Amino acid sequence: MPSVQTGGFRILKNRSALPTSVIAAIQSVRVEDEINIPTMFSFTLNIVSSGGAWQDVNLDIFKPGDEITVFLGLDSLQQMVSAQITAIEPHFSDYSTATIRGFDRMYWLKFGTRTRTYLNLDDNEIVSQVARAAGLTVKLPGSPAMVNDYVLQNNSSDYDFLMGRCAQLNYELLMDGATLVFRPSAEGGSPVKTMNYPTDISDLRLSLKLPTMGKQVTVKGYDVASNKVLTAVASSGSSQDKMGGKETGYQLAQAFPDSDIQLERPDLSTPEALQAIANAQYKRNLNQFIEGSTSVLGDPDMVAGVNVKLSGLSQRFNGIYYITSSVHSYDVSEGYQTEFKLRRTGV
Repeated sequence: MPSVQTGGFRILKNRSALPTSVIAAIQSVRVEDEINIPTMFSFTLNIVSSGGAWQDVNLDIFKPGDEITVFLGLDSLQQMVSAQITAIEPHFSDYSTATIRGFDRMYWLKFGTRTRTYLNLDDNEIVSQVARAAGLTVKLPGSPAMVNDYVLQNNSSDYDFLMGRCAQLNYELLMDGATLVFRPSAEGGSPVKTMNYPTDISDLRLSLKLPTMGKQVTVKGYDVASNKVLTAVASSGSSQDKMGGKETGYQLAQAFPDSDIQLERPDLSTPEALQAIANAQYKRNLNQFIEGSTSVLGDPDMVAGVNVKLSGLSQRFNGIYYITSSVHSYDVSEGYQTEFKLRRTGV
């Protein structure tokens, strides 16, 4: 970690700059993002000087619902999140502080519970209906192959309901500004940059664990019209699953017993739907093959949902990794730092 201040920040409230007195009182800024979880921001202000006198900081300029845009960077600043204030947390003591925090608009999906039915719709159409009902615009870069005869949202929040749709298709939710994005997992795609050990990364922890479930996934459904059991099987993925390596976690586990699994889905009645579920579960079960974490000098490109290529390790561990979460923090004494977690499905 750097021992001198590096980088900087900018914070807008309702798209306007904060008062100079407030900016001067900010001691730290933090943005946390993770796949399928609302991105959170926070910043902490010193509201009492070291001599005990009140700083010229009016906390009442902040209120729940205010739009906050946070920028962080080194040579230039980059937008990290557009969100809304959900909490104001003053702490009155000898050195009084106040923390302002909130979430991006994915958080809107967590309000209340709903009971709805969706008939003969694919998941893009279902997500569109849910997003519109929650007041969100939506972007749908994927093309789900399955049309659902009947889907029930049973007294659950929109967020929990959509997490279930993501899990069965290996899709993910994220925000692009104020727009909700529902897309296939981007794991194994083109990396945004290459980082070398030890030049760019000096401290990297990795853990390789053989997958024990899912080398072959069999999904069984039932076709009421023909009175027949339908079966779909997934036992191989794409070259993308190797993530720049030579084999997947399943292939590395050849010396161990087969890890085949079977799923019963009597609610699915088409071969296309069953195959989509089988393919998605085959990939999801690889997600914990290699996991790791690291910290670097502040880098706004290292966010959840992008791939990065690591080099300078061993031949087995060099390759593409998927960033699953990141924490971007700025502190007046330490500057801008980034921590992130990553995973890999191949070697």
